[in-house]
Amino acid sequence: MDLRTLVSDPEAFFTVRQEGTSLVGPTAVVAGHALLALAVTAVVLQAVGDVVTPADAGAIVYASGERRISAPRQVVLSLWATGALYFVGWIAVAVVAYLVSLYFDGNGSFRRLLAFVGWAFVPTLVPTAVRTFAVAAMFLDAPEFATEAALQEWARSELADHPARLAAIAVRPLFTLWTVSLWVLAAEYARELTRRQALAAVALPAALATLNAVGTLATAAGRVLGLL
Repeated sequence: MDLRTLVSDPEAFFTVRQEGTSLVGPTAVVAGHALLALAVTAVVLQAVGDVVTPADAGAIVYASGERRISAPRQVVLSLWATGALYFVGWIAVAVVAYLVSLYFDGNGSFRRLLAFVGWAFVPTLVPTAVRTFAVAAMFLDAPEFATEAALQEWARSELADHPARLAAIAVRPLFTLWTVSLWVLAAEYARELTRRQALAAVALPAALATLNAVGTLATAAGRVLGLL
């Protein structure tokens, strides 16, 4: 049973996996998010080149042969942290769901719940990939920046309102809700809960994920409409 079943019949997808707790597939799904974040990191660093302000004296330098790319340490670490946060989010959702399910006397291992929650991140790969490719394409065609101010001005004028990036932001809440619905099924089938109990188990991470997606959409809409 492949990922098409996760899309067409998620309940059957989780049912046949109740006896198996392999983390290989779920790890690959979450790693896909992280790798997309790290891939765009390389493109961004290539574009920003040596634009480093005096305050960023602790620049991280990437060297390969005669090529050297430097960027502010804070920027590099924050971009890499984005990739790591996908794994943190995966584990956090599973931990919260597991702890809440204890109240309902849920039956099923944490490993199985972790695996099912990982599979539930498949839908958000779509907007993540679209946003990544949009940003990467923009930076690949970016001009050389003499100053950090020039970089910021270019980002505001070209990147913030790019149609592909805005499209990814616009559809993100829909894919987030899809993922949330899979979290509910993941908790239900991994911990053998009722649908209502499963909804309660993932209510906190579901609310945070939805608010984040809607907030990002509202911010983007505000910029397009000139309200921000």
